Amino acid sequence: MRTKTLLATAATALLLSTGVSAAQLQLGDGFFATAVNGNEVSVTADSHKLTSGKQVVTVRYEENIIHSSERNDYTVTGPMYVVFDANDSANYQIVKNGDKFQLTSSSGSVNAKIYNGEQAVHNSLSM
Repeated sequence: MRTKTLLATAATALLLSTGVSAAQLQLGDGFFATAVNGNEVSVTADSHKLTSGKQVVTVRYEENIIHSSERNDYTVTGPMYVVFDANDSANYQIVKNGDKFQLTSSSGSVNAKIYNGEQAVHNSLSM
């Protein structure tokens, strides 16, 4: 009986420690992800778990600017590809800062590239 209890406790501790150390991507207001590393994800999710290492996250940004009660502008960007290296203990967030999009992290600055569709194709062909 004691062995079962010890095994159950060890398994629970392992699961909890794994969940705590996983990298997490938070999507700022207006952002939604469509894929993480080529795998489709739910567009309604506000966050996504990431593995350690190189990440390619496909995101779009939507904005509704209300000019008056009779006029508003609703826009959705084309796909943007956020490329960066994730580490296990960081929490990342994609945000809009003025007219620019950027990736921030709880553990400091992030060396990330954000490409639109045309830039991604051009960058891939020039490699």
